[in-house]
Amino acid sequence: MPTIEPERLTEAATAILEGMGTPPAQAATVAASLVDADLSGHGSHGTIRLSSSYAGMVSSGHIEPAQTPTVTAVDGSTVQVDGRRGFGQLTGREAVDVGIETAAEHGVSVVGIRNGSHLGRIGEWAARAADHGMIFVALVNTGLATKTVTVPGSAERLLSTNPIGFGIPGFDALEFPVVVDQATSQVAHGKITARSVDKDEVPPGWTIDDNGEPVRDAGQFEDGVGAILPLGGTNTGHKGFGLAVAMELIAGILGGSRVFGQGESGNVNNGAAFFVVDPLVFTDRETAGSRVAALAEHLRAADHSTAVPTPDSMKGDKLLLPGEPEHMTAQERRDTGIPVSVERIAAMQDTAAELGVRARLNLE
Repeated sequence: MPTIEPERLTEAATAILEGMGTPPAQAATVAASLVDADLSGHGSHGTIRLSSSYAGMVSSGHIEPAQTPTVTAVDGSTVQVDGRRGFGQLTGREAVDVGIETAAEHGVSVVGIRNGSHLGRIGEWAARAADHGMIFVALVNTGLATKTVTVPGSAERLLSTNPIGFGIPGFDALEFPVVVDQATSQVAHGKITARSVDKDEVPPGWTIDDNGEPVRDAGQFEDGVGAILPLGGTNTGHKGFGLAVAMELIAGILGGSRVFGQGESGNVNNGAAFFVVDPLVFTDRETAGSRVAALAEHLRAADHSTAVPTPDSMKGDKLLLPGEPEHMTAQERRDTGIPVSVERIAAMQDTAAELGVRARLNLE
């Protein structure tokens, strides 16, 4: 697969965003977030979004490319942020930064987010808060985005992927923050969208159709065949279903975002609640670091067997902690470049041509 230097990919993404009508400074910020996702190994939330979703959302008015988020209310440790349907990467950054500032003053903050369009990779916001010494929790719904996820005992699309995120500082015990960023479904919808672009099959266990069979053709899934299973799949999907309902309601209530049943589904417009906590209000840095170090040592001592299946992102000769695969992948890709399929490059070039900025791309 071809590789592209992060700088070149950022320049290309910035050009496309400017072609959509995004002011240069904001375009550079959004592009940096998208390339950060590509660097971290989460290409489903990276520059592929420019062609797979953002261009269409801008064209249809579901993203207002020149809008920036505003803080609409502050009351002690609680904050409300309205993304005004601008690019969600700007809204996520604003919400985290005001959350950090408020938690530094009050010890804790709760930030409700509405009109977030697509907030991007939630793990970026978890890492950003943790890098500032804060513990972070994100509960997110999709604001009546296209329904893609079913419920136990059904194959009907009734919910969305409703992600949850956590960030914990490494406290000098680790070179990276502990970051958890996952859908409450078997997989994020963007992973299937990426496979449809790359012409890859959908692994079994992710989806189900009316006959109880998995949907292996990503293109068919994108056309409406089948649904994503809740986290836990056909055996323990009630657990993921419970989490999805909690995300839907908490983000809807605290973020001021509509929930399924309150209107027709359409494009993503994330609502969210971000919780930011200053851990040094509760403990000291040395004690926190000792707890991180002890747990990491305990888990890394696990016996590994080649007979036991391991997720692709965690394969190796030792256990990788949450956030560690992204840390290692980003380090490698800064040196060797970001793998970008021929299909993704072609999709970006087509989008750039439609926007009249094809000449600014240097992806060959």
